[in-house]
Amino acid sequence: MASTINFIEFDQHRFGKDTDGSHKLFDMMQANRIRYQDAKSRDLNYLPLHIRTPYDLDESMKMIPNDLYLLMQQGVVKPLIMMLTEAWDLFDTYAFTDEIKQRRHLTPDFGDVPFSVVIRHFTKRSIAEENITWVVPNKHHEQQIKFLQDKGYKVACKFLQFDYNLETLKLITDANDPKQKTFEKHYACLLAGTPRNHRFGIVYDLWKNNLLDKGMVSCCQYEDLYEETGGVWVDDGMNTDQFMEKLGDWKADKHNFKNIVPMRFDDKHNEHWKEEAYDERSIFQNSFLWVASETKKTAEGIFITEKTWKAIAHGNPFCINGDTGSLRYLKDMGFKTFDKFWDESYDDANDFDRIKIITRIIKNICDKTLSELQDLNEQMLPVLEHNQKHLKTFPQYDKLLGGLADA
Repeated sequence: MASTINFIEFDQHRFGKDTDGSHKLFDMMQANRIRYQDAKSRDLNYLPLHIRTPYDLDESMKMIPNDLYLLMQQGVVKPLIMMLTEAWDLFDTYAFTDEIKQRRHLTPDFGDVPFSVVIRHFTKRSIAEENITWVVPNKHHEQQIKFLQDKGYKVACKFLQFDYNLETLKLITDANDPKQKTFEKHYACLLAGTPRNHRFGIVYDLWKNNLLDKGMVSCCQYEDLYEETGGVWVDDGMNTDQFMEKLGDWKADKHNFKNIVPMRFDDKHNEHWKEEAYDERSIFQNSFLWVASETKKTAEGIFITEKTWKAIAHGNPFCINGDTGSLRYLKDMGFKTFDKFWDESYDDANDFDRIKIITRIIKNICDKTLSELQDLNEQMLPVLEHNQKHLKTFPQYDKLLGGLADA
């Protein structure tokens, strides 16, 4: 007889600013919840720890009661680390490559990578690493762990994948019919949130090509940023001026571009998880193409967020200005993209060519009349409806429970 899977009730707000936004997941899924005092060794009892980052957790881990630590030592309760709303590089594998070691003449310490730092909070309390399960939103950890294991390092805890952003956007699919569109704008590119070079870049390229008035566009206040992959290990940093120079005559354009931002759309904070209070339907009903300028990982891997899932949930075509291979990642999950309708070679392009190719796609769309876009939407319905249905029925929660049953 299979063991019952229980999730320990624990006030995640004890973690304060370190609380991950997914802390309501198991209540949302109506999972079995129990007090840790009621945990029985015959059951599988997990303590969900919804932790936003793998850094500076000393104070947060003190919030876990000592008698709960004792149950974890005994294996009656197992730690379940839930880092679902951010895609952190837990292993820093770039630092373990021969190229970096030879160039820097340094040997990285596996004990210092974010994964090891977090695990140590448990192992120093005599909690077996084999009893720890870590749930993350993407699957880049798979090749990272294999890479490290091939070099002789041990990763004993179990990793499972669960995309919390996908799960929250499932909830709105029924309210959005891809057939019920009345286009007023050719595209939407709403970027008033966190500043990133690739987000400034796409708005700059749209502005250069006189396409802003054809779309719903927003952009945050201009900032001079410095973005890099590997910190002290890899000298690959680039500031905003260097990034924008790859897209045009930035020295001539910078002053004028800075004068047009910030651009406002509706002045609403992005709270897609509060659909009853933050209704975006009019955006997707009234614009044809959604341009998802993704969070874009500063390290290796691919991270798909609500910025892409919301287009699928609302039944709209999309382009992704994000990590290389994002479209391929979606296809591997069973979703369809739009290579029959435009050039999707941008998926394998560098950051700058990706922006230019997406801008060409938008320009071709803007050359069409709104009536022609209604016809194009009709041609795309098999793809749009497939994606919406696949999102709604995506069985990741069942897979999560299956993985926990085998842990």
